[in-house]
Amino acid sequence: MNAPSLSAICRGEVVHQRLSPVRHEFSYPMTFFALDLDELPKLHQNASFFRHNAPAPLSIRDRDYLHGLDQSIQQQIDALLPGRESGERLLTVTSPRYFSYAFNPVNFHLRMQGSSLTGAVAEVNNTFGDRHVYPLDHPEKTGPNTWQASCQKQFHVSPFNNMEGHYQFTFTVETDRLHLGVDLHRDGQCVMKTWISGHMRPLTNAYIRKYALFHPFDTAFNSMPRILWQAVLLRFRKRLSIHNRPSPDSPDTLIDRDKPSPAQHVI
Repeated sequence: MNAPSLSAICRGEVVHQRLSPVRHEFSYPMTFFALDLDELPKLHQNASFFRHNAPAPLSIRDRDYLHGLDQSIQQQIDALLPGRESGERLLTVTSPRYFSYAFNPVNFHLRMQGSSLTGAVAEVNNTFGDRHVYPLDHPEKTGPNTWQASCQKQFHVSPFNNMEGHYQFTFTVETDRLHLGVDLHRDGQCVMKTWISGHMRPLTNAYIRKYALFHPFDTAFNSMPRILWQAVLLRFRKRLSIHNRPSPDSPDTLIDRDKPSPAQHVI
């Protein structure tokens, strides 16, 4: 018997809550996707608006992720998080290219054994052209369908945060809902909470039209303008100081804008 499809289109919201040194909060409606990587080559059979490594209104390209290679996302994740066992599936939570454009501040690659989360890779892109990954092996189950993991911050993302602190990741994976959270802790307190959350629907043309094509500004198409607008508010209304981008020095920084290689590409 074939395993049930995990691929879905998700309709929900993205939320940022800055708690210190000043309070600043925003939320936006958001459409994102959860894609079973084994299903990528055949998803277009039920969703002709979607293609893998081919032009379409919505598309996923392997080279947009991780090392930026023309190598399958599965192979790259398995290298970053080895030890995938028989029956484990990889679910990538992302926003695809929308008419060839996308900017994803974060992608999550979840390793699932049935309904259990056995590992994850958080892939972070900053607006400077750098990319970093946080491999999270064997997250701790903390509740029904919920897992947590933590790691030290190693990558410059926002110019309004320095490099100090650690992240706590929360993953809630249900049959019809996803909640993925990243909290930044520093000096014993949580200084920022972020999450995406959404209800999952089958990946079909009908739901793509309803949640993506009819809501273009709720996709990754609008990520960069929103980021820039919030930066303006933090700098000029909240008067936050700027932390300059340090040169990345972690082996988990997969793309460094100052060290181009033939494998890298412009997002």
